Parts: sequence; C-alpha cells; structure tokens
Amino acid sequence: MVVDLFKTEPQRDPLIGRTLDGRYEVLGRLGEGGVGVVYRGRQMHLNRYVAIKVLHPDAAASPEWRQRFAREARALSALAHPNVVPVTDSGIDRGVPYLVMELLQGKTLDDLIKEGPLPLWRGLEIARQTLRGVAFAHGKGIVHRDLKPANVFLQSLPDQEDHVRLLDFGMAKFLDGTSARSMAETVTRVGAVFGSVAYMSPEQVKAAPSDARTDVYAAGVLLFEILAGRRPFIADSHEGYMGAHLTQPVPSLAKARSGIPSVAGFQTVIERAMAKKPSARFSDAAAMLAALEMVIAKLPASALRRATPKAAKVVKAPKKPTPPTTRALAAPRPRPRSRFRRHVIVLGTFVAAIAAVAVYLRRDDATPVKTAARPTAPAPKAALPPPPPPPVPKPAPPPEPPPTAALPPTPAAPPPTTTTEAPAEEEAPPEKPKPPKQPVADAQPRSDARNPWQQPVPRELKSIRDRVNRGVHVSQKALKPVYAYAHQNPGDPRPWLLLGRAYAQVDWYSDSVERYVRAHHEDPTCRGDPQMLTDLLAGAAHPTAGRNAARAVRDIYGAEALPALEKVMERRAGNREASARLARLRDALLQ
Repeated sequence: MVVDLFKTEPQRDPLIGRTLDGRYEVLGRLGEGGVGVVYRGRQMHLNRYVAIKVLHPDAAASPEWRQRFAREARALSALAHPNVVPVTDSGIDRGVPYLVMELLQGKTLDDLIKEGPLPLWRGLEIARQTLRGVAFAHGKGIVHRDLKPANVFLQSLPDQEDHVRLLDFGMAKFLDGTSARSMAETVTRVGAVFGSVAYMSPEQVKAAPSDARTDVYAAGVLLFEILAGRRPFIADSHEGYMGAHLTQPVPSLAKARSGIPSVAGFQTVIERAMAKKPSARFSDAAAMLAALEMVIAKLPASALRRATPKAAKVVKAPKKPTPPTTRALAAPRPRPRSRFRRHVIVLGTFVAAIAAVAVYLRRDDATPVKTAARPTAPAPKAALPPPPPPPVPKPAPPPEPPPTAALPPTPAAPPPTTTTEAPAEEEAPPEKPKPPKQPVADAQPRSDARNPWQQPVPRELKSIRDRVNRGVHVSQKALKPVYAYAHQNPGDPRPWLLLGRAYAQVDWYSDSVERYVRAHHEDPTCRGDPQMLTDLLAGAAHPTAGRNAARAVRDIYGAEALPALEKVMERRAGNREASARLARLRDALLQ
C-alpha cells in the first residue's frame, strides 16, 4: 500500500525515523513542492548528512514507471557540473521512490528576489550561472522542465558570493508521460506539478511534447524577473497564467524597471526566449547564454561594478572641505602660507641655479671658443648670437652620433625639422613592416614566462595536484582546501592554476577560464604553466566558454599562442563550429 505523504501532518510523517534500503536514515522534513517532499537524512555508513527527495508515489505502482525511474535516475547522476546539484543515489524502497542529493546551505533565488530588486551585476551573474548549468544538461540530452527561482539555490563560497546550484533537474520528467492524463489534469491533481505555472511554456500548457526550448522559455521568464524584480505575467489563478503564456506579449522591461542600461538588448533576448512558438526561440540554453553575453559585453564597466565600496568613499569626500568654510579658522593661516611661500622661493631659486649651470655647461661643451665672450655680453643680447653658430655643429655628423648632434640645435626652428626627419627616415624602414605581421597583443610588454610548479609544492596542494595529474575527477568538497590556501596566500597563482586544470578535465571550461585568468592576475609570469594554454585553447573551441577563453588567450599569450593554436585547429578540422571559433581567434591574434 502506497502512503499519500502529502495528506499527513509533518509531525506524523511515517517516513521520519525510517531507514531507506538500510542505508539512509530519514531525520526530518525540509520542504515540500509539486514534485515531492525533501527530507534531511543521514548516510549511515559514511555518517554524512544528505538531502533525500521522495517523489510522488501515484505512478510508482506501474512496473513500466519503475523502469523509467531507474533509467532517468542514472542519467541524472551524470550531471556533474558546478552549477548543478547531482543525484548521488536513488532507489525504490517498499513503494517509495527516492533520490539522494547533496545537502546545501544557503537560500533560493526566490527568497532573494523577495528582498527587493537585485543590483544589475549581481542579477546578471546569477542568470549566467543558471544558463551554464542548464546548457550543460542540454548537452547531455537532459531537460529540466521545472526551471523557476525556487529551484535556483544560492551558496556563499569563499571566492563567490552567489554560487548557483540548480535543484530538481529533470524531476518533472519522472511524472511526465507516466499515464494518459493531460497536463491540465496533472496540474489539478498535484497542484502545479512543474512548480508554479508562472514559468510554464505554451507547449507545456497545451500538454504538447517539450524539449530544450521549454527550458529556454522558462529561462526568459526568469531573466525578466531577475532584471525587473517581478514576473512578466501576473495573474490570480492557474488559468490566468496559462492564458497569459498562450496569448499575451512579453511586457516592456524598461517600464517594469527604469534605469537599466542596454535595456533594448536585454528586451530582445527575453522576447526571443519567450516566443510563443518553440521554433522562434533559441535552440538551447547555450545559444541563449551566448546572446546574453553579447549584450553584457556592450555594457559600460560601471554597470557591472559593485557600488558599495565607492559609495562609502563618496560619502566621506564632501566632509573634508567643510572645515575651511568656517571663518573662525581663517586668522591663524597666514603663517603656514608665508612659510610655505618662503620654502617655495628658496627651492625655486636653487632649481633655477642648477638649471642655469646645466645650460652653461651644455653650451660650453657645444661651443668652447665662445664661452668666454658670453658672460661679458648682456644677458638678453647674448641669446641672439647663437643663430649664426648653427652651421658650426655640422661637423658633428662625421663622428656618427646623429641623435646627439640633433639635440643642441632643437631651440632653433629650421634645424630641428631637418635633423629630426633624417634619423626618422633611417629607423622607419626596419620598423614599418613589423606591425602588420605581428599581432596587436605583442605591442604590450609581457613578463617572462616561468613554470611556478618548479618551486616546492605546498602540502595543501600536493595531494590534489597528484590526483589531477593522474586524471582523477576531484569533487567540489575536495577542492575546498585549495580555495582556502588561495585566500591565505595571495600572490601565489598555483592554487588557481590547479583549480583551472581540475575544472577543464571535466569540461567545465567557463569555470576553468575564470580560474586561469585569476592565476594570471595573481602572477603574470605563470603563463609558463605547462597546461594553461592547452586548456584555454580547448575552452576557446567550446560553444559556451569560447568567447571568454579566446579573450584570455589573446590577453595572456598573444602571438605566442599561434603555434599551439595551429595544432589545435588541425585536430578540430572536422568540427565546423569549433574550427570557426578558433579561426576567429587566430585572426584576432594576427591583426
């Protein structure tokens, strides 16, 4: 007999205190949603606290559904990404289907939005991380189908204030298609199975087949809510939301919240994501993320900067000039000013004397014959005789120091024009052909490259580095000591290089690029790391991280990356999209 968990009181929940499959002890209820109930549990043999999600048991009686549940649970366990909470275990214990996930600490995006409109930089960072997680799942062939703020969990990490972890990935798929009931019946039966109907796509409302573009529609609604501070459609009932998704156009973002820079660009992205027809939307979350990144790239730097530190300085600034405005302090100030003036006069006369001696010595070296006659003549008229001597420095060119001979006659008008042009013409020919052949990046001075791992490796990094070198996947929890060491030892790029390599091994190229850029910021000479350029070039060919990775290659390596880039292009010749991204990077390096 299947127990209906949703009609029992929390205090009398029969699952609390029960052990599932002899491995997981159910300790208490954490929350309840349209897909199931989440419990706090303990993994007994590891003594580790976990989150246990028990799904609705309505369809569990069907053997076909049990096979489907086992198949989909295995697929969800493959979602290993920093922005996704993966399923670590699953099972069906005496008719109760359950999933085991990591127990998180933090709050949901739904709770954060209720506190008030988010700053632009913070909202965009949350939206980008959310799309990264959804894009990774779409690449694995998995659709979320229940994307909403309540399923966007925010953690506070040592290096990031809002680290996004997506919950309930693919959970709705367990309930979708389990019987012949329509979507409307499912909503009525469970009470909005897919969370809230405020984020439903039109095809979900019609009970039509859904794919990755269903998540794109929900992501468009989510992006509007993040930027505007409210949902695009507001209704009093499920039917009202469904009708709005089917018929109403996307509202104006500028009217919902004024003052957003590049609002037209964000409006275009949202309208395409929330198109009524799936064929008019972005093909998947990766395409939507790329369009959003293009809009963000056009924003002024001030729009993406945290305003809190600057606000504190601005408040203090007007307080400094206020004391001088009081007239009571005006009397005692003549003395400091007179002393200051005397010091300036003494210093000025001293500098003038030194300058006069320097000018005298220069003239003495240039024209030794006439130095004795100059002091006897009046000062203003003595400056007039030098015009005749310009022909005298002509014998200077034979000793072959054109620059030194050109310096003394600079005060006169005609000689500088002739003498400065001559050396420019001699030096210009070897320099002119070089700029078009070399990339612009080489114009910037670069520090010497060195391999930072040649130094003794700290104990906190050695074990993790050995595992990464062996190709072993390192979990987020195992990387916490690396983050701790990075913040305790600023200026050391090795922890960030290690993190970049670990993330690149599992194809988390967006996060890998960010860590490599952070390592270069700590120490520019770390570009001699043997793996850094390889991972950045692999990221440059990635559909999601390609833009940021290409920028990092250009800024960090410049033309030095061309030989390695050519080899990567040869290996990726069969992939048209990757080859096109790498070709654009090569053109940028050769400009």
